Amino acid sequence: MKNIISTLILFCLLVVFGVSCKKNSSGSVKPTLTLSNSSIKRGEPLIVTTNVVTTDLVIKWTVNPSSATWISSTGNKSVILFSNSGSYRITASYFADSNAATAYDSTSSPINVTDSIYNDSTGTWASCNSLVQVPIPNNDQIILTPVSYSDTGLAFIAHTQQTYGNQYPLLDYSLIPDTTAGYGFVFATVTENPCGNLTGAPTPATGIPSISQLNIGTNNFTVIFNGVIYEGTLTVTNTDCTFSWNYTSGVTISPLTIQKQ
Repeated sequence: MKNIISTLILFCLLVVFGVSCKKNSSGSVKPTLTLSNSSIKRGEPLIVTTNVVTTDLVIKWTVNPSSATWISSTGNKSVILFSNSGSYRITASYFADSNAATAYDSTSSPINVTDSIYNDSTGTWASCNSLVQVPIPNNDQIILTPVSYSDTGLAFIAHTQQTYGNQYPLLDYSLIPDTTAGYGFVFATVTENPCGNLTGAPTPATGIPSISQLNIGTNNFTVIFNGVIYEGTLTVTNTDCTFSWNYTSGVTISPLTIQKQ
């Protein structure tokens, strides 16, 4: 009888141990996040990588606070843009598959975004003889974020919705050529820099378009994107700039009002 009881106890222990091992096998690797930089500028692409890579794994990325942020993820990498300065927390939540309703684990990391606006100052653009200019596909979008209004003018952080290469691609722009049209920009191409630093992941094309002189009053504001004309107005006062812009795709602007610094 003792032998039977001992055998049953041993069997139960083996079952419990087996279940425990199976449960822990999916979490044998402690999730961690690796950031391309611990502090970045506004408009600078941040590359975030997780060490968790398994079959059927689904990773959902979030940023808190989420206002004026943009996320593009592929595999175990995510590219994040921040238009505003401040302290943020990036979180990766891990789901066993696309049908899982609850994450089995998550990991997060803080990131500081300074008030400076990103501009590639490495010098590789000027010294590179292999710059490649590519057209922007018609299904892409341009996101404009007004970030600075002062006596010197109005500056934006602009970026594409889609990603291009992995060398911090530049969003090309020019000012509206017809001065009677008020203010605005023309977007049609992206310049890729094969001489630049590799990011390890495709990134959106970014640029810092600006208007150096502003007239008080209501002015036309026009964006030409791949030949399509988007029209609105820009009202300038001594205290703020306000856009009237009714587009929710193609070319978007947010926020619509920015205070003078």
